[in-house]
Amino acid sequence: MGGTDRQVASGQLDLLTVLAQVDTDSTGVDTFERYVWQAKQAVRQWLTCLSKNDGPQFLVCERVEDLVLVYADYIRFLQLKTRDRGSWSASGMCDRGIDSLVRSYTAARAEGLHESATFELWLEGPISDVAETVAFVKAPAGAARTVRNKIVEHGLDRSWVDDFLQRLVIRPDQPGRAHIDAKALWELGALWPALSRPELSLVYERLLLAATAAQADSPTPFTVQAHLAAARPHIGHRLPESHEPGGAAVDAIRNQVLSHGVLVGLTPPIPGASVEQLLARVAAGSDASLLELKMMAAGAGAQTIQQAKELRADMEVERQLLLASRETAEMDLQQLATRVLRVAEATAKKIALSSASNPAAAARPAEAIAADLLSRPADLGQCDRASLFDRDGQLIYGFLGHLSDICHFGWHVA
Repeated sequence: MGGTDRQVASGQLDLLTVLAQVDTDSTGVDTFERYVWQAKQAVRQWLTCLSKNDGPQFLVCERVEDLVLVYADYIRFLQLKTRDRGSWSASGMCDRGIDSLVRSYTAARAEGLHESATFELWLEGPISDVAETVAFVKAPAGAARTVRNKIVEHGLDRSWVDDFLQRLVIRPDQPGRAHIDAKALWELGALWPALSRPELSLVYERLLLAATAAQADSPTPFTVQAHLAAARPHIGHRLPESHEPGGAAVDAIRNQVLSHGVLVGLTPPIPGASVEQLLARVAAGSDASLLELKMMAAGAGAQTIQQAKELRADMEVERQLLLASRETAEMDLQQLATRVLRVAEATAKKIALSSASNPAAAARPAEAIAADLLSRPADLGQCDRASLFDRDGQLIYGFLGHLSDICHFGWHVA
């Protein structure tokens, strides 16, 4: 760098140093942190769409409330509130949170939605230990007169107060802005125990991108669209297109909706997913084979899955040559399949029976089954009595991968 360039760079650094010392209002940064915290809470709630029992079908961001969860037969309106310091009092909740829920209740009542809805206040941090506040959070329907009067002051018709309070839910102690990432990653890790920390972070970032776009009523980011491309059309519950019944009405909020189908398209299979769920992914255009999806669902890591794919590919070359050159190939392969599946299923049962002494193996059965089978190549080779694959244990393992691909082995105990 020449002398003049160094002088310019030095001058710029001096200006930056001075700027760093200028008094400033941090409201913008604080507002952005609160906005991102809400998006992270949306991701955590979005994951509940994966529930097999009464999970939401859709989430809607920044429509009527910060977050709205739509179930088959009811709706939850969530107001998400952050707090810088201190605890929440009943009076503070009325002024910062319940006031918004009052407006949401009034709007929902105008459309006849209130009878199948709850109105929930989710609070960052703890509540006060004052008796009135503790009692209010535990049972809003029994709110004191002072709280009821404040709710009326926020515009609620006094004759509606009892109904509103019966539908009010308060959830304090939500993870703080400094800890919500760790909480979300822990939850993701519980859902997908086979994923590494970097892999979990990638899934989290992908979901957060989509949730942030929904908050801003923006089109889905291109990076998220790329991941969804393999899962179109949406699996399960999806939004109707504009020309379909209800589609025109949905157009107004389309960018703000986080659906079950989009979530499935952005995440790996849940461990223990059924064959029907895995087949639905394939039918929707996923480029992953059933072997991969089943192994992921049963807790296999990326290296184990890649090894199975490679051995299956090696076996497939030999299998095609066999089919082209041997008249009895199909019958011989069927007999081999029976013996290989018998060994594989016995191995899976052994893993299941040892779950009490080895819970890690039980939690990730595909990893345990793969390790056990690959450690006994000679036993696998013994299955090949007709020497279809020269009694090569690794090729027989690849053949098991083929059988998994055609729905004969799920890498766990049924």
